[in-house]
Amino acid sequence: MTPFIILLVITLVNSEGTGNGTNCDNFQANFNLKDVIGDWHVVAIIPEKLFPEKQVMCYKVEISETDGGSLRWLINKTITSPKKLLPKDTDGVIVRQRYHTEHPFDVWSKSVEGVNGCFQQVISLDIGKNDIHKALKHDAMMQLHLLEVEGSKPFLMQMLWGRMVAVVIYRREQGVTQDELKPAFELVHKLRGPPRLPKICDSALRDLLVF
Repeated sequence: MTPFIILLVITLVNSEGTGNGTNCDNFQANFNLKDVIGDWHVVAIIPEKLFPEKQVMCYKVEISETDGGSLRWLINKTITSPKKLLPKDTDGVIVRQRYHTEHPFDVWSKSVEGVNGCFQQVISLDIGKNDIHKALKHDAMMQLHLLEVEGSKPFLMQMLWGRMVAVVIYRREQGVTQDELKPAFELVHKLRGPPRLPKICDSALRDLLVF
């Protein structure tokens, strides 16, 4: 069975989105930037109906904060027609997610005013390259929600509005069980109706990635 890299699926939400996530369904997430800065490990996903029956790779993601000026500079430096990708404004929180896959790249996202944890994905760029790897449309949304569980370490849930992945689930450390994922599963059920069962990433594939 061929391993599957979630990063490729995350970018698919831009061309295959369901259109329901314009303002992250107005869900006010538990999000505080200082609590999510740093390294996280993908431990599982909650797939949508079209997700293939393939293994899911484990990989690391670094989350950091940047500013509007840096984002504008990057877009102007790397894109031929920057006006098409520049957000209407660059106020608010801007985060960079650095994905440590076989081909690492960064994703920059801008916060949506009035909806906590809701972000508009702006651009992604291969690390070490000077051209755009994938330009993300302005209607590509994602939401970061810190799920705190009594007696357990918290999960970071990245909620998406595509046809293949509903949620990517992170933890500060690698490894998770289906029982530990029940609170995340129940939250998705409450917000969106009955989801598919979570798919835990395959720890045997970790050594394929360069952390």
